[in-house]
Amino acid sequence: MEGVDTKNYYDAYQANSLIKEKSSASVPTSEKEDDTSSVHKIHNSAVNVSISMQSLKVYLNIKSAEFTQDNYSSQNSLLNIVNNREIYDFLSGKESQNGFSLSSIGYEGKPITELNSNEAKDLVSDEGFFGVTQTSDRVSSFVISLAGDDVEALKEVRKGVVKGFEEAEKMWGGKLPDISYKTQERTLSIIDEKIAQLSQTDLEKETE
Repeated sequence: MEGVDTKNYYDAYQANSLIKEKSSASVPTSEKEDDTSSVHKIHNSAVNVSISMQSLKVYLNIKSAEFTQDNYSSQNSLLNIVNNREIYDFLSGKESQNGFSLSSIGYEGKPITELNSNEAKDLVSDEGFFGVTQTSDRVSSFVISLAGDDVEALKEVRKGVVKGFEEAEKMWGGKLPDISYKTQERTLSIIDEKIAQLSQTDLEKETE
């Protein structure tokens, strides 16, 4: 996780404001309400980033392989993407309603919708920008930066990532490409490692 650059992954101002909201209230009642609201926003951000990443995985997987016209599952998944204006805009390089764009996650290549099969294949390769390692590093870095060192917020973020993955499965009508599951597994592993690290630190503080 060290050395991963996240400043371009999402709107830094929004990310920082969410973190500040989580800790800035001065009145006890308001503090509780603000904390709940902030955690909810963090959860939704994790859901959105998870769905966005799975959209990329599905599209790139379809684009990078040869599918016949009678491959219903693949054609149906592609149709779901094309018919979803927000997702299609995101893949086309435009900013989606939830604030994400290809440029906001650091991608500077041609729009995903304009890639040929070889270009798509390169992007999801082991060393590719949207391969398992780089994608899971970016997603985990983003959500961890939102939650900061708040263990409960991190747990909520984890739920958001899982929820987004489940929503993506529903959206595409079933099983996602294998690369999506591998990316999800590695992302959750990194988040779990951070939670364990912070929990251990808290326990050590209590025993002092």
